[in-house]
Amino acid sequence: MARLNKEIVLAFLDASERNDREAMKELLHPQVRIIEADSLPYGGVFEGAEGFIDLIRRVFSTWRDTRLSVQQVLADGDHVVILAQMSGRGQAADKAFSMPIAEVWLLEDRKIKEVRPFYFDTKLLHDAHFGP
Repeated sequence: MARLNKEIVLAFLDASERNDREAMKELLHPQVRIIEADSLPYGGVFEGAEGFIDLIRRVFSTWRDTRLSVQQVLADGDHVVILAQMSGRGQAADKAFSMPIAEVWLLEDRKIKEVRPFYFDTKLLHDAHFGP
């Protein structure tokens, strides 16, 4: 099961990179939700496939030159953890950032049900966007 769940998450990331909305939706549970730290410019809870896809758009429009470099994908049962490095520049303050992030993905019935990203330094992201 863990291997299949890892493949599902990787397929979602691939579809996201290609901006293939239909392929992304196929991999999402009808009750999917993403929980972002409230201190981020796009903080909050996003629900449903359209909410998830809107969040992706918001994340990548908040930053310029955004790069997400996946370093490792770990799977155990219904959970998949992505360890990555995120970098970019703030749109408003034009401040560069680079930091490690971890995302915990929960799958149910071979669909992505929940994602919780953990950023190493949300204050750095806040300041990169809004200024100190």
